[in-house]
Amino acid sequence: MLKKILFLVALLLAQAAAAAEPAAKPAGDITLLTGRATAAGESGEIRSLEKGGTVYPGEMINTGPNSYLNIKFTDGGRVLLRPNSRFQIEEYAFTEAAGPGQSRSAGASPNVDAEPEGNALFRLLKGGFRAVTGLIGEKNRDNYKVRTPVATIGIRGTDFEARFCQGDCLDIDPAPRDGLYTGVFNGGIQLSNSAGTFDRDAGQYGFVPGFSAPAVGLKRRPRALAQDPMPDPEACD
Repeated sequence: MLKKILFLVALLLAQAAAAAEPAAKPAGDITLLTGRATAAGESGEIRSLEKGGTVYPGEMINTGPNSYLNIKFTDGGRVLLRPNSRFQIEEYAFTEAAGPGQSRSAGASPNVDAEPEGNALFRLLKGGFRAVTGLIGEKNRDNYKVRTPVATIGIRGTDFEARFCQGDCLDIDPAPRDGLYTGVFNGGIQLSNSAGTFDRDAGQYGFVPGFSAPAVGLKRRPRALAQDPMPDPEACD
């Protein structure tokens, strides 16, 4: 009987400790969802997403066919995902330097005497997106990166798009060559892999065929991006 009581006490203490642990801070809010999208946490549990919901660091986000998902991150940055995309928020943390009782979400200006802190590391495994960087990209450019199977995208205060094709860009006829396609609307990006680093500025496009192959410039917007062009994420709320 005593053993049973001790077991129940230990169980209650464990549950209380778990309940006392702080919940993970959201990375951002879903401002637009057309169709269906899910998020899988580090535990593997899958949940359906909806407009007005939140996404968290570590989650793998999947968009279904004909489905678009727009995320507004806590630093003010945006990511608009294409249909049939697989995109992970690998790491995300943001602390804003706001004045007393003020916050960016409330429309107040940050404290000019202090700098916000944060980092954003994303991973694109499938599909594509258009992104507008927020305060992390503005104040800590080296702390914002998007990893893909063939290159890592770094930024310089940027509005850019990317699409990764691996035999699955079936909405384009004829199908484009496999690899990573990028375009820059504002600012600039860096495409880095084992072959080196390649810069692209506003109005320029790039292509990376493989991790050990150098990135190359494209003279015009590639079909992988021109087909079903992505609008400005800031206009999609």
